[in-house]
Amino acid sequence: MKDVKAYLSVGNCFTGVWQDEKTIAYINTDPNGRSIVTKDINSGEEKILYSTEERIMDLYVHQSTGHVFFTSDIGGTENAQVFIIKKGTKEAVNLTNDSATMFQIGGLLPDGKTLIVSCNKRVKSTFDITKINIDTKEMGMVKQNDDNYNMPASLSPNGKYLLYNKLMGTSNNPLWMLDINTGEAVKTPGNPNPASYTKPAWKSDSSGFYLITDEGSDFEYAAYYSITEKTLSKIYECNWDVMNISLSSCDRYLTICINEGGYSIIRIFDTLSKSFCNPPSPPKGVSAMYWKMPWSPGGLKLLFTMASGKRPMNFWVLDMEEDSVRKITSCYTAGLTGEDFVEPVLKEFSSFDGLKVPYWLYVPPGKDAKNLPVMVHIHGGPEGQSMPTGIPFYHFMVQQGIAVVEPNVRGSTGYGKNYTRMDDVEKRLDSVKDIEYLVKDLLDKGIADKHKLSVSGGSYGGFMTLNCAARYPELWCCAVDIVGMFNLVTFLENTSDYRRPHREAEYGTLAQHRDILLEVSPIAKVDGIKGPLMIIHGKNDPRVPVSEAHQATEYLTKRGVDVELLIYDDEGHGIVKMKNLLDCFPKVIDFVKKHMKIS
Repeated sequence: MKDVKAYLSVGNCFTGVWQDEKTIAYINTDPNGRSIVTKDINSGEEKILYSTEERIMDLYVHQSTGHVFFTSDIGGTENAQVFIIKKGTKEAVNLTNDSATMFQIGGLLPDGKTLIVSCNKRVKSTFDITKINIDTKEMGMVKQNDDNYNMPASLSPNGKYLLYNKLMGTSNNPLWMLDINTGEAVKTPGNPNPASYTKPAWKSDSSGFYLITDEGSDFEYAAYYSITEKTLSKIYECNWDVMNISLSSCDRYLTICINEGGYSIIRIFDTLSKSFCNPPSPPKGVSAMYWKMPWSPGGLKLLFTMASGKRPMNFWVLDMEEDSVRKITSCYTAGLTGEDFVEPVLKEFSSFDGLKVPYWLYVPPGKDAKNLPVMVHIHGGPEGQSMPTGIPFYHFMVQQGIAVVEPNVRGSTGYGKNYTRMDDVEKRLDSVKDIEYLVKDLLDKGIADKHKLSVSGGSYGGFMTLNCAARYPELWCCAVDIVGMFNLVTFLENTSDYRRPHREAEYGTLAQHRDILLEVSPIAKVDGIKGPLMIIHGKNDPRVPVSEAHQATEYLTKRGVDVELLIYDDEGHGIVKMKNLLDCFPKVIDFVKKHMKIS
């Protein structure tokens, strides 16, 4: 049997962009950290442009100049700096040099020297749109803002407009269009009602753009916005969310990626014939929704990621001219094969109010789904979704004979915005109650051993884990909280300034809902937590401050609860560095197996 180090070492390939018609650049992870890699998709030749132990958050290539831009932070602070690797050079130059500020890349203007970014340099609670001269590093204001999030979405091909999002809450993600020359910004489309408008894909003449929206619908769909006519036209809608789109350079082919029950369905829409094409299909799996699916700059090659329970995330190319689809990268696997992983099974249960809630079940190989030790792992977000890929560490747990269950309780995305809103503010504990009924379902179906049930989760999943331990202590033999919130009041008071309004839209505001925030928090039922409990946190976490971990540990140790606290000084919202992974997760597996009484 492979050891835990192998599973923790499994890499991924993500954030791919085209340099030219036959070369891509992408971010690669392996035991040494993260690298920016270029690959000739014909010859297979690879070159490493840049490597670091730190996070690399974004990657952008300006095809006319060949310059490569990326963002990276230090120690998990998420204060990402902008770096440039100019064409023909090997040095990554820091353009921003301000470790107290977060920068996000908008794009390089046609002059080849002016980079548009957003940043919270002026005021930490607000993101302005600014410009940077890539030769002199001189910065200038383009659009000063007085609200929190202003995230670049897409720069028009002619360099006149920047589309950017203002994240205001669940399904309240308006798109604004900024005139780079005048500094004037207008809400686009001008719908006064809350809705989401994301992933804009410009036409080559900058006359309009395709996008994803949920305006007037429970599900997100593909639409087109005409700048001249100021109209929004629906292109494709179904009873699942459209999760990603991209437009070919000739404006003819629109990629529409659909999130169908957690699986990614990639379809190609012909904008001339108004019908779907029939290209070869990639294998069944999940394409990463947070990264682009770009077409090659002068042809009809579509670049996308694909992963599944048995496949780590790699890049694939769909070639419309050759009528082919093929995998073009091979991430680091530490000697593991598909046989060392498990494809999950989709199941569902009825919760306390009759709501049907889906969950993924990972069954240890060679075992029947009967009387198994079970780890319930709850995703973060809360506007997130567990998909059928699995975290490599939990695949290791499965190989150890522990089944893993990943539910998508109410509040998850992927099942319509009404489902996502079902846990807002005073309804927060309804999602925790879903976990109680999940366990009831696992026991009623004979899947779980009632003496060997544990719960874990990261971020909001950590909040859920602590709540499960507090409100249903009789269900669990142990719990593992990773960067979770113990008290929503102190969490909102201490999270990064720019995040607070967006998080208050989900949880409730400190001004109006303080009593509710406290009532639904684990701290309200702290006496219910019997342990044993493991708490894991990064010291530099800008989202959920490490004070939440210290607060929980202090409260519980005073009550005699068995708490094991792991704090990592050079990590942020999650554990990513290999040395820390190899310290943390072997301790997790020993902790879980000890309290599950598994030898």
